[in-house]
Amino acid sequence: MSAFSLAPEQTAWCAELRALAAERLRPLADRGEPGRVNRPLIAELGRLGLLARLFTSGALDLCLMRESLARACTEAETALALQGLGAHPVHAHGTPAQRARWLPPVADG
Repeated sequence: MSAFSLAPEQTAWCAELRALAAERLRPLADRGEPGRVNRPLIAELGRLGLLARLFTSGALDLCLMRESLARACTEAETALALQGLGAHPVHAHGTPAQRARWLPPVADG
């Protein structure tokens, strides 16, 4: 017996994320240059609405999102995580003016 299981909508969302990562993010990651920021990949994460979710999702959803992306495209998961790492202090502790200035560009990619 499992002590934990995902709701059907969570399972479906994870499958959708894996498909998006394989179809749209992996090709962008493959065209990236080692040691350079892959701006097209980050922009696509923004267009897909995934970066905005850094500021609206709970811990479980963030974990599911990162795990699902990593399964198909580790570069996309890493880019998402780094955007969150840099933006989290502003989101959690920034002034309203700082949040208004910095978080929309992060969410947009």
